[in-house]
Amino acid sequence: MRFKILATAGFILLGIVTFSVYSGFNTESIVNDRDMIDADNESSTDSLLESSENDIFEEIKLNNSSIEAPESCDNFETIIVNPAKFKELASNGTVNLSLAGKDYELKLQERETQKPDVTSYSGYIVGKPQSSVYFTVKNDSIESCINVDFYTLSYGIASTQEKYNGKIVHLLWRYYNEGAEEEIKKHYSLDPLEFTLTNNDKEIHEVYIELLDFYNQSIFEQTYTLDPGNKISSPEINVEPGMYRYEIFLDNEFICEETVRADYAVELGSSEKLHINLIDNPEYPIEIMIEVA
Repeated sequence: MRFKILATAGFILLGIVTFSVYSGFNTESIVNDRDMIDADNESSTDSLLESSENDIFEEIKLNNSSIEAPESCDNFETIIVNPAKFKELASNGTVNLSLAGKDYELKLQERETQKPDVTSYSGYIVGKPQSSVYFTVKNDSIESCINVDFYTLSYGIASTQEKYNGKIVHLLWRYYNEGAEEEIKKHYSLDPLEFTLTNNDKEIHEVYIELLDFYNQSIFEQTYTLDPGNKISSPEINVEPGMYRYEIFLDNEFICEETVRADYAVELGSSEKLHINLIDNPEYPIEIMIEVA
């Protein structure tokens, strides 16, 4: 299993994002996938990227150039990117993209990375309950995974080693796997959401936790009183696949919120489990970690 340390006292700490999407029953790492094929970008027929009114991405055609693309993608093209423009639009919390003829409104939240040259964002697509969006932006590159639907449709963006007019060439590709969720249901059950709460502070604390769905409907809420050294495990919270949000209050004061994914209990992935640790630090009293099985 893997752990992601995300936050202390509400300041979420995301490093370089590792992007993963479903392909059949496997969870594949897009950026780190080394099972690649060489393919000329002229073989891509249907355009993924529509005319960009926001000037973030621009499709380019490279002559006599081979670009590595994930073997299981069904379409890809080469683009150049405008990181400064993306960060300008993302600062307002919304970025609109048109991919393969469909318009998507992305709601994004900036995440701290502790790296001055890297800005990370995560969020979702408006109207898509099973969507998730991740961007890692540097001064000259953008890496992204846009999951329109966990099991059916995803887009990826990754930088390459090639340059075009002095700019880094990026690859934009699409995964499409019709009927994938139906196949998963035949073999795997839904994995419930869970969290743990540990008091490693010297004081007694009261913690209120509420879980909300994609539509901000309350799914679960509970108040806990913890003596020093106490650890509490939540009940199993049975939900449908999708993105869910925890709101956490410490001693009647809102501290932070954290988003988790509910999923099927597949071999290489399952629902994300939240771990909340109260610590002896008046400035940053909470550590948050997400377990990805």
